[in-house]
Parts: sequence; C-alpha cells; structure tokens
Amino acid sequence: MYFPIILNTNKEILIIGGGNVSLRKAKKLLEFTENIKIVSSEFHKDFENLNIKKVKMEVSENNFRDLLTDEISFVIMSLNDKELNRKLSNICKNYRIMVNVVDDKDLSDIIFPAIIEKENLLLAISTKGECPYYSKRLKEELIEFIDSKDREAKLLIDARKNKNSMERTYEKIKRGV
Repeated sequence: MYFPIILNTNKEILIIGGGNVSLRKAKKLLEFTENIKIVSSEFHKDFENLNIKKVKMEVSENNFRDLLTDEISFVIMSLNDKELNRKLSNICKNYRIMVNVVDDKDLSDIIFPAIIEKENLLLAISTKGECPYYSKRLKEELIEFIDSKDREAKLLIDARKNKNSMERTYEKIKRGV
C-alpha cells in the first residue's frame, strides 16, 4: 500500500540509466529541483539541454554503493536490465534509501503520480502504479475542470469588487452566460 506524501527535494535525486524514461522523469523533477544526478554509460541526446549533473559510467553491483551518499533523497532505477534493477534496488533498501524502479512497482518504495500544479495548489493523481496512462488522462480532465472553476472564481471576485449580486453572478455562471 502506498501513502501519498509531498516530498522535500532539497537532497539529491539519483537517476540510474540515461534513456527515454529517465529523460521524462528528469524533466518532471526539474520542475521541482535542479539537485539531480544521472549516471549512465550512455545518455539520450536531449540530456545535453538539461541542467543536471551527468556521470558517464557503467553501473554495476560493485560500484553502485559508491554512488549512495547521505545526500541522496531517493533513487530512480531505469536500466534496461530487470535483474540489475532488482539487485540495485535491494542495495538501496539495505541503505534505507527509497527507490523507484520505473518498470516494477512491486520493487518500488515510491511511485510517481501525475501532477497538477497551480499557483497555490499541488495535486497528485495516481492509480497506485497500476495504470499510469489513466492517471495522465484524468490529470488532463481535472486541469480543464480546475481552470473552469478558476474562471468562475475570477468572475465572482470581480462581481464582489463591483458590488454586483453574487447570487445573480453565480446563476449566470451556471447558465453559461
């Protein structure tokens, strides 16, 4: 069972693997922190444009422990080798470092929700790792809903400032006027 939390990203986030999935995770994380280090023998070309620390090396069971410092908040495991992902995730757990194995929710201590961020609002949407596609689609629908409610709030705020009837303004909004 997963418990939804909002995590402070002051500590470094370590990403193992430099492919498409790692790129997508890094871009999402950059919306919240620049304290990201990615380690891989190869990097997707779009990593060149990202302001994150890149370490070019082949990660193995033998050298992985050297990457785990007290400054690590959590690790994202995104290698194309499921067995190595499993072994490295177990090492993280032995060091009491949370890990997200991108293609195996059962090995993951944390999963990534779809996120909606507005000025004073942060919403996380998750299917508990069962169907990220649906989380993404639901996020899109909720953004439309929130944006419409934001427009309604602005109309009501304007009505109040202009000393217009709040009740009549609200009725107009509901009728789509």
